[in-house]
Amino acid sequence: MTVDDDSVLIESRKGSREEACEPVAILACTEADRQRFCRLATPIVTSVRTLYNARLQEITYSGCSFTLAGPVLGAPQAVLVLEKLIALGSRVIIVFGWCGSMQPDVKIGDWLLPNYARSEEGTSTHYPMRSEKFSPDADLLARLQDYCQQQGVPVCLGPIWTTDALLRETVHKVRAYGKEGLLAVEMELSALFHVAAYREVRLVGLLVVSDELFTLKWQPGFGSNSFKHSCNQACQTILDFCSSLPPHFLK
Repeated sequence: MTVDDDSVLIESRKGSREEACEPVAILACTEADRQRFCRLATPIVTSVRTLYNARLQEITYSGCSFTLAGPVLGAPQAVLVLEKLIALGSRVIIVFGWCGSMQPDVKIGDWLLPNYARSEEGTSTHYPMRSEKFSPDADLLARLQDYCQQQGVPVCLGPIWTTDALLRETVHKVRAYGKEGLLAVEMELSALFHVAAYREVRLVGLLVVSDELFTLKWQPGFGSNSFKHSCNQACQTILDFCSSLPPHFLK
């Protein structure tokens, strides 16, 4: 018997007793936001299960059903959860997380829609693809951007930096990447963009600015009222947006 050297030994697949996921999934990077989604929607308590230290459950909102997953921290765990969501049937994934601003005009509480991620994480390199660009699904990004504009919600569109090393966001890198025009830094999206493209599913990310780095002195805003209000509003907008997606877009 011959074995393909590039074949994997461990695959993400649906177990015989595992429940399928909904076509639309929301991946909340933080536990605080996972709980926000649960408060805004109606959680199906009997659907809760654990997945790579994250929670997975179905929620209903405005007559629609979605799968809610999270929290995740960093690219490796986020990709494990994403792979399982895909194996269980999700085809459209909205990622919601926080980020640190590297631009003076991007403040705590602002919303970002990343259209490209500079990758400094180690997970995506293990998924061979011809394209080296780490971007969300173009159609889904355009739909979410249009939806935010229709709702009168200001949102910044632009590139971000994804890193595995939260405690190695150096002065040199923040200054250099800020000069290049990168808006913010976070820990998951370049890998999630890349793996979603590899698996041929739609994925987009929405971020709220939780802290500021552009002065080269860390300014946290996690406890501010403006940040908390923005997170609540963003979760509400994501639920409304998911409810607005046409059935043909979910196949």
